[in-house]
Amino acid sequence: MLEWFFGPEVKEKRGVLRQNVVANIVDGGMYSFGISFVSLQTVVPVMVKHISGSDFAVGLVPVLWTAGFNFPQIFIANHAQRFPYKKRLFLRTAFVQRVPWLLLALLSFFMLGRLSPTAGTLFFFFLFTLAAVTGSLCFPIWFDLIAKLTPVELRGRLFAARNLVGGILGVLAGLVVERVLAEIAYPLSYGVLFTLAFLLMEVSYWALTRLNEEAASAVSEEVHILEYFRNLPRILKGQKNFRNFLISDSLLIAATMAGAFYAVHAIQKFSLSDSSAGMFTVMIMCSTIVGNIFFGTIADRYGHKVNLVLAAASTALSCFMALLATDQRLYLIVFVGMAFQIGLSGISRLSIVAELCSEEERPTYIALTNLVTSPFVLFGLVAGGIAGRFGYDAVFLIAGLLAVVSALWMAFRVEEPRETVGRPFVQSAQYE
Repeated sequence: MLEWFFGPEVKEKRGVLRQNVVANIVDGGMYSFGISFVSLQTVVPVMVKHISGSDFAVGLVPVLWTAGFNFPQIFIANHAQRFPYKKRLFLRTAFVQRVPWLLLALLSFFMLGRLSPTAGTLFFFFLFTLAAVTGSLCFPIWFDLIAKLTPVELRGRLFAARNLVGGILGVLAGLVVERVLAEIAYPLSYGVLFTLAFLLMEVSYWALTRLNEEAASAVSEEVHILEYFRNLPRILKGQKNFRNFLISDSLLIAATMAGAFYAVHAIQKFSLSDSSAGMFTVMIMCSTIVGNIFFGTIADRYGHKVNLVLAAASTALSCFMALLATDQRLYLIVFVGMAFQIGLSGISRLSIVAELCSEEERPTYIALTNLVTSPFVLFGLVAGGIAGRFGYDAVFLIAGLLAVVSALWMAFRVEEPRETVGRPFVQSAQYE
């Protein structure tokens, strides 16, 4: 299976590279399996609607997650890129990242049934945001380590393989979600789901301990934090192609905020039960499986730009199908488009950034990307207000138009880095 998916590049390497690929796939598969039980696209919005009864609160889900996950990254990037070896620092932050999911399980088991809707919503969002922030502090180090250990010509297929395994397991998770929500009363049902998520995230953590980092990374000179932040605008000013990528990415992030409303909209429009979130999760995971068989190969062969155009087009498809679907079976296409967007972006969004910068600057470019584009998550707040006043259709129409503009900007204004520099900056990884 490994050789079939990756080809001779891995088959011919029997040492560290092979071990790291396997460990990465297990980590990605188990983490995706766990997060599928508490899907941010289906389960969490339905849970928040149950706790609060508010469309505005539902709109806060992607806002708090994206802001919490992206803004803090820049504060650890300067620190992380001074470490020649990344694994030890990464494992510390990855351990802390998993704790809030256990706390969310305890909240569901012991507190939600006793709290008022307002207090329950506040407690939930506090822990949910904490999960995002701890993930943010871990992320630049994780991506830098994975990019370091994986040759550029294998990165697309590696991320696709992680998503593929996660998608296969996610189908099972979706079926379990549907059963749990149908047979266990609220809020205990969500406590069960968060517990399963936490346990599987711990399995993924074990896989991360198996990564083998032998060689030291190139490091940048120590820079005072104030000087570091003063240098960030110079990157944006001097790198036109990077700047155009950020514009397209920002528009896509704004467009994807409509995703928080798909499940809630379908449940209300077609008079479905909360357990339908499990069916929607299964659809997302099945689509993930199909898509990731091809997305990684496309990225490795033709570059990541084409995947990002497809990601924006998939978001537009979801938005317009949410507007036009006349029955629940047709509405499932909405979740197909969402799954494709998530898979395509997961493979290519930051992988293209790694090809737009030098190795030692990689943590900064990754964190800067997320810092610049994160404010566009505030569209989720606007979307919540629009949904409450004008209905979900207005949200889907605006988001669909933003996705179309994002696709066109990526297609015609962003140059494929492999064509502009001949080959990406970073060619090497640990092979033996």
